[in-house]
Amino acid sequence: MGLHNRQEEEQESLAKKLVKGQAKKQGKKLVKKLGKKAAKQLALHLAKLLLSFLGGIGLPVILFGIVVIFLIMIISLSFTFFFSTGSDLEGEELAIYEYIVEQADKTVDMGDPVQKKYRVPHALITSVIQLDAFSDKEEKKIAKEMAESLAPTFDYGKYNEYSEKQTQVCEDNVCKPWGKIKKTDNWLHKLDNVDYWNGYTNVTHTPYITDWKYDTKITYRTDRWTETEYYTEKVLETYTEYVEVSRTVYTEVPYTVIINEAYTVKEYDYIEKAPGIYITIERLVTKYRKKEVTRYENKKVIITEMVPVEKNKETLVNRTKEVEKSKQVEIKTTTRTRKQQFNSTENSTEDYSYLDQILNSYNFGQLDKRMVEVNYLFVDGNIAYTDWLCINRDNGFLGGFGGGFNGTIMPGAGVPAEYMEYYLAAEKKYGVDWYTIAGLHFVETGFGTHPTKISTAGAIGDFQFLEASWVGWKYDIGGGRVSTSLDITSLSVIKSGNGFGVDGDNDGKADPWNVVDGIFSAANYLARSGYAKDPRAAIFNYNHATWYVDKVMTAALGYKSGAVYTPAEGDMPTMTKGDFMSPTVGTISSGYGERWGELHAGIDIVSNKGAVPIVAVADGVVVRSYLSNSYGNCVILQHTIDGVKYETLYAHMTGRAVSNGQTVQKGQLLGNMGNTGKSTGKHLHFELHKGSWNIKKSNSLDPVLYVPLSK
Repeated sequence: MGLHNRQEEEQESLAKKLVKGQAKKQGKKLVKKLGKKAAKQLALHLAKLLLSFLGGIGLPVILFGIVVIFLIMIISLSFTFFFSTGSDLEGEELAIYEYIVEQADKTVDMGDPVQKKYRVPHALITSVIQLDAFSDKEEKKIAKEMAESLAPTFDYGKYNEYSEKQTQVCEDNVCKPWGKIKKTDNWLHKLDNVDYWNGYTNVTHTPYITDWKYDTKITYRTDRWTETEYYTEKVLETYTEYVEVSRTVYTEVPYTVIINEAYTVKEYDYIEKAPGIYITIERLVTKYRKKEVTRYENKKVIITEMVPVEKNKETLVNRTKEVEKSKQVEIKTTTRTRKQQFNSTENSTEDYSYLDQILNSYNFGQLDKRMVEVNYLFVDGNIAYTDWLCINRDNGFLGGFGGGFNGTIMPGAGVPAEYMEYYLAAEKKYGVDWYTIAGLHFVETGFGTHPTKISTAGAIGDFQFLEASWVGWKYDIGGGRVSTSLDITSLSVIKSGNGFGVDGDNDGKADPWNVVDGIFSAANYLARSGYAKDPRAAIFNYNHATWYVDKVMTAALGYKSGAVYTPAEGDMPTMTKGDFMSPTVGTISSGYGERWGELHAGIDIVSNKGAVPIVAVADGVVVRSYLSNSYGNCVILQHTIDGVKYETLYAHMTGRAVSNGQTVQKGQLLGNMGNTGKSTGKHLHFELHKGSWNIKKSNSLDPVLYVPLSK
């Protein structure tokens, strides 16, 4: 709702500031670095990039001075070129270039061709560093921050590219039936999803079975066997006949005679030598006995005996013999194979949420962001960042509660506490985030501290409404003013004119000078301008300047992350005294461990309540707050407990109440349980890692062993 000349002044101020800073910082370097070679390379790019750059900024800036912009581009583009290619660098500049490349390489596994193409471009990091937002000492720090923040996240699934084999054997063209199919599993990891610095990609893997592939091999086998053959053979047969033969022989003929044979025996006599004393006398006595004795005498004897005589004769004999035979057999072995494979279809969406979040954290305005894009285009980088800003809602900016938060919100530094109840009431009524209204209030009049709260174009009040916008443009008499006789606080007048003025405090009138009415009217204006669908476009419609949108959104994000959200009593998990507390209230629907052949590296907690708060389980720092294609609204916190580093991850939330780099306390609200990303129902996916979270989840722990859960 601000003035057109205000837009011009602001743009002019930004342009002058940028020129002055860039010239001061890089002018000396330019003199040393720009030689004939570099100048020639600059000339090749400059014409198209100047047109690209000028096409993306407002006409007032063009009128302010093409020469100014041209100077900025020469300085910034030349150094983007040097630090993106390493050309002609030496000393500290070369060390910075090498460090940037090293950090960019760390964002992926450079040995994996699938991951490598999602590497954060080192030229993109260079394009940011060349702006005047950072000192020389910060260059390495920013390079590391950007690389880590923009590093892609990969989700892999397991897919079975199994093979099947079947064999048939034919012998001499007689084939047996095909054998049993043998299946061999081949499980592979394939990329399912990847979130990267300028978009996200879903990969759908559709299985199909290949046609049979045939492979035939012919071999030969020699079969050997024996057969019995019958035949007749003439055999000369020898036989023996016996012939009677007589012959005379002399032989000893035995005869028997009886003879007397002498032999001796011992005999004994007993003589008495004295009375009662006897002696023995031994003597040999010859005796005779008759004995038969065989004697022999020669006599002539005629002997008759049968003598064998050998004779021959021919005989026909039936015989058999074993004959060895052989045959060569052709063996045809046919093996057919087929596989299950997958057709992989990528569905990519260009999205610069990651990049925009980190540039917002550096307080970059639209002109700064445009310079980043032009710098990157200069080194032939493919980018449509500022076009995306114009047509896409800012996911990093969304994720609030839009009146849906059940509890109390205490504003942080910079937001007057007395206005919070009205910001929240307007949020609830119109669905416009309270911090957006606060950001608008700050940008327009510094929360009402502007001395007159009247612009040179006649915009009035805390929220700088033109009178015609307040009551309706049918009353416009020129320049957004209305007749002095018209009561601009009249509700009937406003209704008739379809104006944006609202009676916020219910006193019967809508007064642009009343801060409460102004808060409700600003929320009404944004809601009617499509805030629910595109906050950036709605804020742009309020002032019609991109710098204005950046300024409001930067302030709003600061107020959002600086506030303390306390959910209603009973919805919060129990605060415990240990290292960790429960992240939410509910029951576990899926535990830690193997699930569908993969490691489910956390636990899923479900609840059937309405708005279920998700809180930090311990004191820590926000490592990452982002919208992921797979995790949805996701926050990663880093904690140090007894000198040990842990990281916790909270996924699928409806929104995010914290931002990158923010310090959080145990029990502080992070968001509400939701169903964003790849999710089949409202739940919290919670992970605990000892050390840093990584793609492979190699540091993951089972949360139920460390974190007490509240039911």
